[in-house]
Amino acid sequence: MERRLALRPLIALVIFGILSAARASAQVTFLGDWSDFGTQFQLDGPHTRRMNGQPVEWVGGSGANHWRMVQEKGMDRLQMEQDPTSPKGGAVLRVQVLSGDNVGWTGERAEVSHMLGSDGKGIGVTPDTGHEVYGVAVKVDPYWQPPAHSWHWGLALQLHSPDELESPPAFALAVEQDFHINTCAGDIVDGVAAHGKSLPLTRGGLVPGHWVQFLIDVVWANDSTGSLIVYRRDEGEATFTQVLKQTGQATLQFRFA
Repeated sequence: MERRLALRPLIALVIFGILSAARASAQVTFLGDWSDFGTQFQLDGPHTRRMNGQPVEWVGGSGANHWRMVQEKGMDRLQMEQDPTSPKGGAVLRVQVLSGDNVGWTGERAEVSHMLGSDGKGIGVTPDTGHEVYGVAVKVDPYWQPPAHSWHWGLALQLHSPDELESPPAFALAVEQDFHINTCAGDIVDGVAAHGKSLPLTRGGLVPGHWVQFLIDVVWANDSTGSLIVYRRDEGEATFTQVLKQTGQATLQFRFA
């Protein structure tokens, strides 16, 4: 699985990795270390790419709990900041995409991807992985502007499974006119489009300028034993509220011969 934190709309978004879950029985993954963000990246390496003489993509960290790849139009588009109002009261990642911030062939974006686990290797999931919980907190800029066209999208979190199928993410947290979930799972031999869905949340408002936390509770499966449940907690709230529940369906992508 390829894990990404990304932003593709026009204004700033701040993202923070949650390291605790509401349900003690669930394993919590996605342990991005933002405390030294910006110091562990190499400006030159096998993946370095330049536009107009400026690096826009380079190799990330290669150790435990690091991001392997970073892509941004300018070096100021992804910055670590201290925000005492954040859920953990500390370091956050400020992500900014400006009009014209095209990186490669995929349009305007700023992104970190290919997270490495505690052993320094890529994190993958299979039907044997079973139950996992992922957490992320998002604060949309008070002057947020969603993508200008319906065929553009804004994504704060992507989970690809498996990435070698070169398909849309199995799970994506979309940040556009509202928060919603995009999924693409199942046997994709008959075409990806047949399995792509946009799922509304029962509470999908953005609340610009305030933190919104999400817990994504997944049972990874390529059959009807899979499930996806999303919980939300807004800044100032004490508990999480379930805002999406999908059960009895595949959550992994696969391709049978």
